[in-house]
Amino acid sequence: MKKIPILLLLIVVTTCVTAQETTKRSRTFNYFNRTEAGVSFGVGKFQTDKLNGIQKSIKNDEIIVVLQTINGITYHGRVGIGVGIGVEMWRDGLFFPIFGQLHYDLRPRDKTFYGQLSLGSGIGTRNSTTFFHQGNGGLMFQVGIGYKMKVFKRLRFYYELFYKYQSIYSSYEDKIVTDTTIIRNIDYKVPLHFLGFKIGISFY
Repeated sequence: MKKIPILLLLIVVTTCVTAQETTKRSRTFNYFNRTEAGVSFGVGKFQTDKLNGIQKSIKNDEIIVVLQTINGITYHGRVGIGVGIGVEMWRDGLFFPIFGQLHYDLRPRDKTFYGQLSLGSGIGTRNSTTFFHQGNGGLMFQVGIGYKMKVFKRLRFYYELFYKYQSIYSSYEDKIVTDTTIIRNIDYKVPLHFLGFKIGISFY
């Protein structure tokens, strides 16, 4: 499992080199590669698993470190659509998000603010703890605003603040012990919310 993040990193480096060496570009549509690293922090609360029929609400204190790459095309260097893949190291799990992304520059300039919207799925597993059983990743949604600046002819730096939603699906047995033990199978979804920031570089 540890070889997967290393393999992903090699893919990112190879993609960046390939994008940097591309010299023939359309005036209307351009290829881009963006590589990002960031961290996000859990906000809000979520419901724990039921134990003897009792369910508690606890603070989401999960911390996520992410590395991802996005490849796609831009229209007039301002509107972009791409496909991304990454690796997320959770304190209680490991996920590989796969998503589509749409971004828009507020101004057609070398230095400008932008917005982005990402939608996909976090493939992976959240490990079990004293509060919940093992769960699998599901729907992932992210929206962010940032600032980009041109450094060289085809290289740009990015700084971004974002909100992220990640759903976790789990199934477990709840045992209610009374005079007779009652066992119930429970399938449920946990919605988790995060706020974070990331930095990145992009080749056009």
